Amino acid sequence: MPSTSSLVKALGLAAMGVRTVRADCQSYGMDFQQGGSYFQNTNSNDPFTFVSQFDGCNPDTCYNVFVDNEGAQTLCSDTKLTPDDTNQLSTCPELKSQMKSGNYSLVLFSNNGNGDPIAFQRDFYVSAGPQSTSTFTPTIVVTSTATPIINTTSTVTDTVNTTIPAVTVTSPSATITPTTTVTPSRVTSTTTKAILTVKINTFSVSVAKETKTVTATCKLPTKPSHHDPWAKLKPTVGPFAAIMQSKYRRDVLEHEREQFVKERAKRMALVARAPDPQPLVVTDTNTSNYPTTTTTTTGTPITATVTTEVTTTSTVTPSPVTVLNGKTTAARVTVTAPTPTKTVTRYTIARTTSTAVFTTTVIIQSTTTPSAVASSCSKAGGTLG
Repeated sequence: MPSTSSLVKALGLAAMGVRTVRADCQSYGMDFQQGGSYFQNTNSNDPFTFVSQFDGCNPDTCYNVFVDNEGAQTLCSDTKLTPDDTNQLSTCPELKSQMKSGNYSLVLFSNNGNGDPIAFQRDFYVSAGPQSTSTFTPTIVVTSTATPIINTTSTVTDTVNTTIPAVTVTSPSATITPTTTVTPSRVTSTTTKAILTVKINTFSVSVAKETKTVTATCKLPTKPSHHDPWAKLKPTVGPFAAIMQSKYRRDVLEHEREQFVKERAKRMALVARAPDPQPLVVTDTNTSNYPTTTTTTTGTPITATVTTEVTTTSTVTPSPVTVLNGKTTAARVTVTAPTPTKTVTRYTIARTTSTAVFTTTVIIQSTTTPSAVASSCSKAGGTLG
């Protein structure tokens, strides 16, 4: 137990807010740091805890006082001042579910062994509320390949011959029989032929769900570059309070409590507030809610050559028909030539459609927090993620 004179000295310094010559003993906040802003989940019934480190101190006990947003003080569990740069966890009776948004303080008192007593204060802001949850919905991406078709045209010329009536020439001879050859109009038949077949793929998406469980990781805090400032209030709980209450009346302590709350609020008003806490993100387990997007890549082009036909007309003049003069001319005989035919081929591009099943696996990750991991992380002043 610290000596009475040492306690009075420490308390006097705290009451007056005066810096004096003292040992190099300093305290540092790890998870809750001077001037910081933090979120506390009121859905949790865990006790409020905080972690400190000490440098340059003598072996002794540190008494930790929790000061809520209204200035009420609560004694938390004791910590050790040594060894240097070692996490020291203190647990308070205040539950996270009982906390409200506002300014809070931690005050650390110690006789510091045979050195000068210490009284440090750590002010910070707490945003208290239920942890919100945000649902993440994965997007399924399907990749398809589009094959370009390059069309080229090849032209051929088709000539249709038209024969005009023959000219009659009179020439002496015996009886002749004039002959006229009639060629019927050409008959054209059309056929259709596929020059190539293009395969068109459509996609049906199948989502396979796989659950993966990982252990929560602990994100450790970084030790601040500046130590805690000197305390500015008198304790009303713990070993130091007994001496203070013997020197000060209760109404004086209550007045100073109100004054402390006002001054702390004024100091903390100059500190920038941290943004609202990020919500707890969970993955949607209903795969039917997953949207699908399609990305298209370009494949090797296919060249399709289509033959077209240009028709021209040519007039055929037959040789003259000779009639012998002075003789009898027989009736003209008309001979029908075979009907000319032609086949025209029309070219098309055939298309076939097939449905491909695109199967993708979505890993839905859940986090488990073993009690040993949570405990070690809390002792180190870290946050689980």
